[in-house]
Amino acid sequence: MRARAFFGLLASLILAGCSVFSNTPAPLPTVVLDARGTPSQQSQPSPSTRAAGGVAASGVVVPAQETQMAFTLSESVKAVNVAEGDRVSAGQALVELDNQALQAQRAQAQAALDSAQANYDLLAAGPTAEQLRQAEAALMMATAAYSRTVGGARRADIAAAQAALNAAADAYEKVKAGPTEEDSAVARANLLSAEAALKQAQAKYDDAYRRDPAGIGGHPAALALEQATNTYNAAKALYDIASKGPDEAQLSAAYQQVESARAALERARKPGSDYDIAQAKAQVDQAQAQLDALKAGTRAQQLDVARSQIAAAQAQLQAIEVQFDKAVLKAPFAGTISKVNVHTGEWVLPGQPILTMADLDHLRVETTDLSERDVPRVAVGQPVIVYVKALDERVAGQVSVIAPLADTLGGDVVYKTTIDLDSLPPGLRPGMSVEVQFEMGE
Repeated sequence: MRARAFFGLLASLILAGCSVFSNTPAPLPTVVLDARGTPSQQSQPSPSTRAAGGVAASGVVVPAQETQMAFTLSESVKAVNVAEGDRVSAGQALVELDNQALQAQRAQAQAALDSAQANYDLLAAGPTAEQLRQAEAALMMATAAYSRTVGGARRADIAAAQAALNAAADAYEKVKAGPTEEDSAVARANLLSAEAALKQAQAKYDDAYRRDPAGIGGHPAALALEQATNTYNAAKALYDIASKGPDEAQLSAAYQQVESARAALERARKPGSDYDIAQAKAQVDQAQAQLDALKAGTRAQQLDVARSQIAAAQAQLQAIEVQFDKAVLKAPFAGTISKVNVHTGEWVLPGQPILTMADLDHLRVETTDLSERDVPRVAVGQPVIVYVKALDERVAGQVSVIAPLADTLGGDVVYKTTIDLDSLPPGLRPGMSVEVQFEMGE
């Protein structure tokens, strides 16, 4: 009896020791978030989804591609071309910003490019025959002026200057003396004649107006009245001048003409000073240099500068074209618009979320609670069975990505694993919860 009890106790201790020192870790509880985002523990998956000794995790169905789009510019929204739920193709314009300021900048940049190109074309073509003739004429005139400055004016030049002085002096004396009695009489007669013609034209206009007020604007009497009025005003101005003496402004202008003519005569009589000769010689040298530059043609350095100006203008235009592209959000892939956050006329800032789109034709699964204890037993390419709870269906797949960095969930360390599905069951939607069973090799 004692031996039987002893061996029974020994067997019990051996079995207990096997359980205590087993290397198989206890599975961690699956942690999910409730509707309020609070971590809560769920019971382990049923044997139908997690085989004894296998690896399983909870997961969610997600789009294969999803992007949140934003502008890099700050501007008002010109057009929103899509709504939530719309299917779009790759490259389709989704949201456009107002580009009026960019249009003005592009026009200015294009004008600068055209100007730079025209300047280069002129330099490359060289001087025209007309430009050469003008440069030669300028040199001849400068040379003649220099010769006159060095040798003094010719007799003909002195005579012409004296005649100009005499004419200016005579004009001044006439202005100073004022109009003669004959001038006043002629002016008065002209004024009286113009006044009579004006009264006659006014009478004809009044008669035409009484007959047809609506059509008076195109009637000959209206034109005749206008002409008669202008003639009268001119005659009245001449009469006022003839009946009064010259004013200070008229006398001053006539005197200035005399002084200018006298100074010109003095310059014609005297030889040029050293300063005048130096100035005339500088004019000759400048005209000669311009003619020589035209005959020599365009230098290579000038063409290089012109080319650089074209390149700079092209770069500026290209930079503005890039801004035009940035003013339009285009779909990076074919998919479905899941969220739109702006309206037409709204001002947006760089980086502000504008819309979200996803590829709903290609779905996959991402695990949410794969434990750090289980991730060493999972490998890329490993087959899995995905149980879709809402559809009560199982779908085969394989592991495509294992996150290199861990997340924390309810205090546990977990790794997100991406599952590619072999097929998509009807009714599968993003956001559906799943259970993933990782198949272990033999």
